[in-house]
Order: sequence, then C-alpha cells, then structure tokens
Amino acid sequence: MRRVRLLWLVIRRSGAWKALAAFLVLFFVCAILVLVAEPGVDNFFDALWFLWAVSTTVGLGDLTVVTIVGRIASMVCSVFAIVTTAALTGVIVDFFSEAREQDLQGSISEFLDKLERLPELDREELEDISKRVKKLRQ
Repeated sequence: MRRVRLLWLVIRRSGAWKALAAFLVLFFVCAILVLVAEPGVDNFFDALWFLWAVSTTVGLGDLTVVTIVGRIASMVCSVFAIVTTAALTGVIVDFFSEAREQDLQGSISEFLDKLERLPELDREELEDISKRVKKLRQ
C-alpha cells in the first residue's frame, strides 16, 4: 500500500494526474460512443472491455468494431493510451532517478563528514568507511 501512495504522490506532484484524468474521461466517452454506434456491443461493460483490450494493445478479438464512429473512438483511445502510458512511465523513472541521486548525495555528504573527523572515529566507523570505499570501487 505504501508503494501505491508513493506512486500517487509522484503522479500528483509531477502534474501527470491531469493526463491520467483526461485519459479516464476519454476512455469513458469512447466507451459510450462504441456502445451507441456498434451493433455488436450490447452493454457498457462490453464497451469498456473492448476499449481496455484496445488501449492495452492486447486486442483479444472477441469484440470488433464495424462502424466509422467505433473505429475512430478505438483509434483515439489507443493512441491516447500509448501516450499516457509513456508519459507516466517517464515521470516515474524520473522520480526514482532523482530519489536515487538524492540518496547518493546524502551518502556522500555523510561520508565526507566522517572523513573530516577521521581521528575521532572508532574502529567500527572506520571499518564501515572501508566497506563503503570497497563497495564503490566494484
């Protein structure tokens, strides 16, 4: 659950939630269009299922669209899903890269602080520094 909260925090801070919200609205609008326009789609859940298969590029083939409205809605939903997925992936990767960089900078600052007071350190702290240096060289 902690990871889900962290993910939401990243999406919210980056502003990517707007793209996600726009995708969800577009997804439901396209589902309504497919439901209204397509003779083979009998209910809203079938329309949602079809668009889920389209937007995830799975394309199961159990439902197909035959009207121009259904095809356009499918194409728009598919393209928007790909763009949204790419944008969210970039935001998440950027966040974790920054977090890793901050951790590294904090670790380096702590390491330099210990080096500045080297004569005051006990044996355990010296061994810790030695292990970190060996780990960095690998």
